[in-house]
Amino acid sequence: MESKVDYTLTGLFLLLFSSGLIAFAFWLGKYNDNINAYTHYKVYLTESVAGLAPEASVKFHGVDMGKVESIRINPNNSEEVELVVKMKKETPIKTDSFATLKFYGITGLAYIEIEGGAKESPLLLSNEKNIATIPTSPSLIKRLDESLSNVASKLSRSLDRADLLFSDANIHNVSKSLESLRSLTKHMDSYQEQIKLLLTQGIALENNASRTLESINDAAQSAKQTSDVLQRKLTTTLQSVETTSKQSHALIQKIESAIDRGDYNLQTITAPTLNELNTLIEQSKILTQEMGATLQTFQQSPSDILLKKSKPKPGPGE
Repeated sequence: MESKVDYTLTGLFLLLFSSGLIAFAFWLGKYNDNINAYTHYKVYLTESVAGLAPEASVKFHGVDMGKVESIRINPNNSEEVELVVKMKKETPIKTDSFATLKFYGITGLAYIEIEGGAKESPLLLSNEKNIATIPTSPSLIKRLDESLSNVASKLSRSLDRADLLFSDANIHNVSKSLESLRSLTKHMDSYQEQIKLLLTQGIALENNASRTLESINDAAQSAKQTSDVLQRKLTTTLQSVETTSKQSHALIQKIESAIDRGDYNLQTITAPTLNELNTLIEQSKILTQEMGATLQTFQQSPSDILLKKSKPKPGPGE
């Protein structure tokens, strides 16, 4: 009976051991398959990775596609943290993809998010001998920290300027300026009537200036007309003188010709010409008298030419 129990236990042990050995071999084969199913990449961060631990999730556009395999300080640059992540081979990581550190709400737990990558961009190739590096982008917390730092710096400068602006000396100067302005306003109130009068006079002056300009314009037109009349009279007189001169010259030639021929009846020769000459002389005399009268009027009252202010001479019986 005892011999039979020993064989049973031995057989049961061998069966369990064989099953465990088979299961271990199966797990080992599956592990090797899992290793071959991932591609490794490196990620370098210049910010704190608090909340990020090995085996943390790595997401590609929000989908779990890998895990963080290791975290350490970059041996070549102490300002960077080096991450080695493993991604499923089918993950389409492109040359323009980038990694960002993100957090799960307010839990403080972090993960890596890979974004970007245009459709036409080439894949980022990586292998165990030459692990490719995924570029990084600052996390939201880092951007907020930088923005808050800039805001704090600008606020500090603004407060310094405000403190300088509201210094005792500036406050005193502003008080003096306000007092001067108050005094000026009071003086302006006392001169309101004078200001109104000045404005009224200014309006009247503007009206007078307009009328004066109109008078000057009219005077200019009158002067132009007078100049035209004088020019016409002078031209007529000169033409008459020229005609008289020509006729006198012709008369002299006739007389000389008659003398050469022995004809001494000068009255017969010169009678027609003398009549014409007398007529021209009378016309020239009349034109000369008219020009003399015009010039005398201009000498006695030059303003008549421009402003026409002289009164006309009274007629007979006035």
